[in-house]
Amino acid sequence: MTERVLWLDAPGGAAGDMILAALIDAGAPVERVRDVLDALHIGGWSMQQTRTMRCSIAATHVRFQPTGAHATAATATQPPAPAHSHAHTHSHAHAHNHAHVHAHSDGATTPPAPGEEQPFEDQPHRAFRDICTMLEAAPIPATIRARAVAIFERLAHAEARVHDTTPAEVVFHEVGSVDAILDIVGVCAALDALDVDLICCGPLPVGRGFVRCAHGRMPLPAPATLYLMEGWPTVPGLDRVEQVTPTGAAIWVTIAAATAPPEMVVESVGYGAGARSFDDRPNVVRAVLGRRSKPKPTTAVTTTLAQVDDMPGEHIPPLIDALLAAGALDVTITPCVMKKGRPGMRLEAISRPERADQVAHSMLRHASTFGVRQWQSHRTELERHHQSVETQFGPVRVKVGTLDGKELQAAPEYADVAKLARQHEVPTSRVYAAAVHAWHLLSPPSTSDE
Repeated sequence: MTERVLWLDAPGGAAGDMILAALIDAGAPVERVRDVLDALHIGGWSMQQTRTMRCSIAATHVRFQPTGAHATAATATQPPAPAHSHAHTHSHAHAHNHAHVHAHSDGATTPPAPGEEQPFEDQPHRAFRDICTMLEAAPIPATIRARAVAIFERLAHAEARVHDTTPAEVVFHEVGSVDAILDIVGVCAALDALDVDLICCGPLPVGRGFVRCAHGRMPLPAPATLYLMEGWPTVPGLDRVEQVTPTGAAIWVTIAAATAPPEMVVESVGYGAGARSFDDRPNVVRAVLGRRSKPKPTTAVTTTLAQVDDMPGEHIPPLIDALLAAGALDVTITPCVMKKGRPGMRLEAISRPERADQVAHSMLRHASTFGVRQWQSHRTELERHHQSVETQFGPVRVKVGTLDGKELQAAPEYADVAKLARQHEVPTSRVYAAAVHAWHLLSPPSTSDE
């Protein structure tokens, strides 16, 4: 069995449009993304997908543009932001979606290059709850909706901390704009289309300087971005350049865990370009898709051990019964030679960690030892299921063990075998062999098993 893995890297930074472009470049079907975004019923936008170069690396650039006079009018159907007596001074989120493309020198924002201007202007302020209402009303898959809500919720908590308010009172500025909503929901739609089992993200670059936003001059990283990156590994970034936006950070830390590049066989690579080019590094997000063997299922177990040299053999069966009744999964007793050359027995029981104390107490109570040793480990198990087979003696349950979808082991249940052997007055070995033969007839080996 294999699982599909996605690794996201941010050599140039992270913003919503860059992550979306990288996923599309790696193979996410853009038609699926458009269908989900159309279902939001925002209207007044078009999606532009172009090829560009960043430090000699070919990349995809995605940009949402307004269409005609409906670019802002279509958003008027959204519920208005609640009025506050303090004129939103402390409840606005200042996150901005595309400002990462602008360089900031000595606290003064440089004029944006052609094509870098915010495309959706005069957007209504949307509260976190308004965006949630919009997503709940949209006929989109539940997995996409849940992930998008989680991203906006993380943004709301970060902004609430910045402005000393509650997430419910947060009103988004630029992050509530059409293009920011499309970026976040588009990323969620692309991830859903790629159908990955595991998402891992690398460190985020952190620069210094200032950025201008709805609240005026803010330090880099933007305060909300810095809160979002709590617990996340970072690397030094560029001075006076916002490389990670709040939208990009919220997506990054919500969809994945921070890990090193995972082991995988690479299947496709995608590059999502930011609007600005840097001299010393490609301004891209890199998406790497691959497959790896699914980790074998393991469970934690506790081993309880004692050695005795003064315990009569007739006490062994009741000891085993007592250990199993206390919660032991398995009990083994092995002959050993103890100190002074005397023969003894090694008593060993494995159990779930939560039953370890009961097993230890049972061993102390029913064995002649003065103490036990315990340690925790993990065991890898075959997946198991039972299958009933018909034999000439009657039905027998067979325990079947599988690995990576292949049936490797089959063991008839001894209780069924012994019962039929007594009824027909035949050796248990004959009933056992008949059950194994019947199982093989029902489950012939495949060529891949040979």
